[in-house]
Amino acid sequence: MEPKEQYTSLPNLEFGQDREFWCDIMTCMFKGLINLVVTSFLFFPQEEFFQLPKDLGLQAENVQCVTGDGVKLFGWFLPAKEAHPAGQNPKTTILLLHGNASNISTRLSKAAGWVKRGVSVFLIDYRGYGKSEGVITKESDLYADADAAIQWLKTKKGLSASEIILYGESLGSAPAIELATREKFKGLILEAPLTSLEELRKAHYPWVPSFFLQDFKMDNLQKIGKALAPVFIMHGSEDQVCPYPMGRALYEKAREPKDFLTIQGGNHTDLIDIGGQEYFDRPYQFLGVHAVGGREK
Repeated sequence: MEPKEQYTSLPNLEFGQDREFWCDIMTCMFKGLINLVVTSFLFFPQEEFFQLPKDLGLQAENVQCVTGDGVKLFGWFLPAKEAHPAGQNPKTTILLLHGNASNISTRLSKAAGWVKRGVSVFLIDYRGYGKSEGVITKESDLYADADAAIQWLKTKKGLSASEIILYGESLGSAPAIELATREKFKGLILEAPLTSLEELRKAHYPWVPSFFLQDFKMDNLQKIGKALAPVFIMHGSEDQVCPYPMGRALYEKAREPKDFLTIQGGNHTDLIDIGGQEYFDRPYQFLGVHAVGGREK
């Protein structure tokens, strides 16, 4: 006798329950599709490194840290060779949270300028960028990745929050500001920041429904007033991605002490080139005076 065929039946549901079941399925599918579209517009990760620390004469420690949800992230810790004579704490370290494109390798020139000034730099790639595992599916993933980097600095380098400067570049301003609302770090530097993704949507994609961003708010304007660290913001006057008024709006909402640098003629990604030495010196000098643990006036 041949074995009887086995069939898997759908749940035995009443009409009302059946409709609710399929509505839930369709809703999940629709949300998943929206999330896929939004992340493809927001994040442009690249796996390949375009240069290495040694190419710029930088010493580097390869770092792997693990997020609270088990994702392995890759980064470089770039130690300062010696404290700058201007007087930063020799343990002072910048956690550089980059923007939405490329990976940490394209931020090495920026890091080198701080290392030269006696400030160590920790470059970390978000999940899905560079050699980091995983993929970003929601806003909180960015915060989890940034928090994992902070925990590594605390446990492996023995740093306290008062010895860490949060540096948020463009989209990286969101995790930087979020962390700055949780505890008192040495300072908060924002380069070409956004006020919120909703405002960016209005500026660039007004035809996209606002509910598409339900998993990605990045409402920096609402949070910046709660940041516990001294705030330094720099913005290019000709920024076509995060318009210049966004930086000014964040500055107005931030607590004192704070400072703002307008880089005349600067766009979104060329501030290091247009700004020259002022790009590094202005925030360095500001934090030397106002930062938690810095010199008094």
